[in-house]
Amino acid sequence: MPLFRYEALTHGGGSVKNTLEADSKAELISRLRQMGYWPTDIVEETEQDAPTDVRRWLKIRRSGVKAADVEFFTYQLATLVNAHVPLRRALEVALGQIQNPALNRIVSQVAYDVEHGATFHDALTQHPKAFSDLYVNMVKAGVSGGVLGLVLERLAEFAERQRLLKNDVISALFYPIILLTLSISAVVVLMILVIPKFTAMFNDLGVELPLPTQILIGTTDAFQTYWWVALAIFIVGVVGFRQYLRLETGKIWFDRLKLKLPLIGPIISTFAIVRFTRTMATLLENGVRMLPALQVVKDTIGNRVYSNVVAEAEIEVEQGSTLSRELSKSNDFPEFVTHMVAVGEESGEPVHMLSKLSEYYDLEIKKSLERLTTSIGPLVILLMGVIIGFIAIAMILPIFEANQLLSG
Repeated sequence: MPLFRYEALTHGGGSVKNTLEADSKAELISRLRQMGYWPTDIVEETEQDAPTDVRRWLKIRRSGVKAADVEFFTYQLATLVNAHVPLRRALEVALGQIQNPALNRIVSQVAYDVEHGATFHDALTQHPKAFSDLYVNMVKAGVSGGVLGLVLERLAEFAERQRLLKNDVISALFYPIILLTLSISAVVVLMILVIPKFTAMFNDLGVELPLPTQILIGTTDAFQTYWWVALAIFIVGVVGFRQYLRLETGKIWFDRLKLKLPLIGPIISTFAIVRFTRTMATLLENGVRMLPALQVVKDTIGNRVYSNVVAEAEIEVEQGSTLSRELSKSNDFPEFVTHMVAVGEESGEPVHMLSKLSEYYDLEIKKSLERLTTSIGPLVILLMGVIIGFIAIAMILPIFEANQLLSG
């Protein structure tokens, strides 16, 4: 996507200089107008002819911004704003504490834009890789309601809960993956180094090999002879699969498949529900209306199956329907969720019910992860025990039969 450097006027009469990606100049102008800017100069930049600072910025962008860095920055900014430090000064102080060069560059640009007349949320909008729609919409609501410090604090807490939940999932899957990798590596080493030596010895014995030994030797020979065919098929399969996943139908199919996986599927589903309920509760609690909240949530759930359900619900809610009624039409959201949302709507406390739902399913994820770690480990050990046991029996049987022939 092309990168454009632009100059624009703000509502307050100030000027803003920045860079932004867009498909064309027309799209860039449209986006700037939506942000409240009036562009006066637009130039397309390339990495070859861009100034040194722009090339450095391009390089920084590739390095990425970690969610933990944004979380730490938000905590610091919330503390400063709650201490009644002006926003411009708060950004300058927080900027000095940022270690990540990519985020440092972005926040520096945000501070520059704010100083030259841009609103805080408009300045954040120009950096979607670092600040999500959820972040920008909540900041906008906080500024409008005069509670920016409180909103930033809640944003930081929200990011922390999301990060801890993600870390729990990674930690739960880490041990089984390491175990499976080591087991597969052991089998490959046996097939490449050990079994061929036994095969030569069995040929010297001149005895008829048992069926398990024939299967093992045939598998090993095929692996050594046609490994390149298997590798080529694997590479073509991976490339084709990745190309398919670029299509919208492929993305939806893969997200649906993940929900149907044994053991892991229910965790992925619960994780999506936690994101939906927690994000909705956070947005509504901070003054964002239902329809804008749904627009943000559908892009933050992380699973297109649930995102499509929310997108359809958004259309119907705009026509006068209720969120609980539209969610209940889908089999993807549990009845417990739709009933609790309905109770919240009827009682006038949807935020409270959504918060309770997110807490409940947060605990469910932790319980599911505990069950996953206690079940996958033994299953992997059992599976690899069966495979290695088969290899051992297949290698020992011919030796045992040879001994019997010699003693007879």
